[in-house]
Amino acid sequence: MAALLDDLTPGLKKEVLDWCRSILVAKLNGAAPPAAPPLEDRRGGVFVTLKKKGRLRGCIGRFAFDDLLEKAILEMVEAAAFQDPRFPPVTKDELKDLDITVSVLTPPQPLESIDDLVIGRDGLFLFHPRGRGVLLPVVAVEQGFTQEEFAKATAIKAGLSPEAYKDPLAKLMVFTAPAFSTDPTEK
Repeated sequence: MAALLDDLTPGLKKEVLDWCRSILVAKLNGAAPPAAPPLEDRRGGVFVTLKKKGRLRGCIGRFAFDDLLEKAILEMVEAAAFQDPRFPPVTKDELKDLDITVSVLTPPQPLESIDDLVIGRDGLFLFHPRGRGVLLPVVAVEQGFTQEEFAKATAIKAGLSPEAYKDPLAKLMVFTAPAFSTDPTEK
């Protein structure tokens, strides 16, 4: 699954990011979303992150690996902009200040030991009967987390106590999330 992005040229990545922005423009103008760039038959889980002047503005994704990548990206762009419960919906005035990152996820694998977690490479997905939480690999890097701090932050994201990742009912999974982003200097 990591090879999903390996054959995307820089030009095609830019097309995908331009398409993401045009999805937002269309949605804000009440128009149908534009056609996707040629992503062929790629499938994968996707997270879309929006930042405004370097600060998080929306981030939503899903681990649905049967969906076509273009469908997943379209839905997650709209969700990150208009459905992230932490933020009000994006407005037309904000578009020029938004940076977009598309992260294509590999299927999660069980994490046997917290010591096996590689900061900067691995994202965490915590399953627990009382909640679940996901943090992308970049979060650990941006926050300077240790392995344990990353696991605790993922538990908190799941709405659980920081130590919940140690609960025998908890299941930690790791994944990678190769990503590409708009260049904030090119808007």
